[in-house]
Amino acid sequence: PCTLDEIFGRTIIVPDAKRPVRIVPGLAQRLIGKPDVMRGEETQIAGAVGGLGGGRHVVCMPGTHSKWVEIDDGTVTRFTSWMTGELFNVFASHSILVHAVGDAAKSVSVSDPAFADGLQLGLDEPDRVTSLTFGIRAATLLHGLQPKDAAARLSGLLVGAEIAAARSRYLGDGRDVVLVASGGLRAVYEMARQQAGLAVKIVDADEAVRAGLVRAARVNGMLPEGA
Repeated sequence: PCTLDEIFGRTIIVPDAKRPVRIVPGLAQRLIGKPDVMRGEETQIAGAVGGLGGGRHVVCMPGTHSKWVEIDDGTVTRFTSWMTGELFNVFASHSILVHAVGDAAKSVSVSDPAFADGLQLGLDEPDRVTSLTFGIRAATLLHGLQPKDAAARLSGLLVGAEIAAARSRYLGDGRDVVLVASGGLRAVYEMARQQAGLAVKIVDADEAVRAGLVRAARVNGMLPEGA
């Protein structure tokens, strides 16, 4: 466990820079069997939870490697990474699903009913995600599933499986989720949380980064009083 200000208090000064420059360290989880790392997300977390007050929060930061983080009164107590975005790219570009998805992976739409179908499958049966993934290829052969629908179903399936697993691990007591996202990912995870029935507080990812960097600068005395 580590407080956010402790992380910011361990910045490394860049020597010989023309102006003060510091590098914020990442965060390591050294549990045997559950090792994990984050590099950069800690700044986003600080900006996201800074306006929420004390208490316990669960933060979701979707992306290539989605992070789910538990915060208790400003202390990061545990976190988990899901390779959801990277797995989508691997399946769509380097697996048998290349033949099912094609170029449609570049423009997945959450309004496609196939996304909602895949999402529900992932939420309901996260333990069958690899079997259900192959089912997308089979559906192109047997049911005429089109590339845009195959890509949407694959995206929904992987996101649904992530949320189902994270819900089991982090949300057993019914806590809200602080969703830190913007752009297309925000639309994807907003729809996913609605379908999963999760209560969510949304924080813009870009604003969270800026707020976190300001907090880091304050901890290190790099901003004048009142700035």
